[in-house]
Amino acid sequence: MVQVDASPVTFAIYSGDVNQDGFVDGSDGSLVDIDAFNFIGGYVSTDVNGDYIVDGSDAAIVDNNGLTLLVR
Repeated sequence: MVQVDASPVTFAIYSGDVNQDGFVDGSDGSLVDIDAFNFIGGYVSTDVNGDYIVDGSDAAIVDNNGLTLLVR
């Protein structure tokens, strides 16, 4: 959880840390890409948007949040 605004105090949760190492980075993206390539579905950690299918929309979330954390 990250504080994104001070007034009013607002917090946000970054999605995409698939391997739970504390960073959204290329290793998370690789895991999502592999599962998307293999058409993995169900309740899995690489399904970051919660639609029970690992696909490009999950990869986009990981890519965007990884870039956001690097810029901050």
